[in-house]
Amino acid sequence: MGEQRDRRTKRLYVKIFPIDSFEGSIRWQLDSAERGVWWDFLAFAGICAKDGWICDKDFRPFPHEFLANRFNVPLDLYQQTLDKCKEEGRIQENSKGLLIVNFKLYQSEYQRQKPYRDAKKEAEEARVKEKYESS
Repeated sequence: MGEQRDRRTKRLYVKIFPIDSFEGSIRWQLDSAERGVWWDFLAFAGICAKDGWICDKDFRPFPHEFLANRFNVPLDLYQQTLDKCKEEGRIQENSKGLLIVNFKLYQSEYQRQKPYRDAKKEAEEARVKEKYESS
């Protein structure tokens, strides 16, 4: 499937762990409004073209004002949450955009195995095509 995904292959969900949500560090590190912004970061990273990145498909960062608007939160709440998440090592920011550091932890086992299933399917299709063309 390669580096980029088209609209038909965007994630349908990210995995949230209930116990970690209530008993993990996010509960005491972020207040309720900030936790809402954190979940928005995760969800938005799930629909961007690069796994775990919040950026456009050309690895250009979205302006903070744009993201705060998309998340439907005041810019100061967005920035406060981003600063805390960067300080706690949840998010990194560079010239390419924002990176959810442990994004793979929020993915299902199905998503982890999908590249292997896709490669196996492609290999089988190639084998069938080769067999068909040689007969």
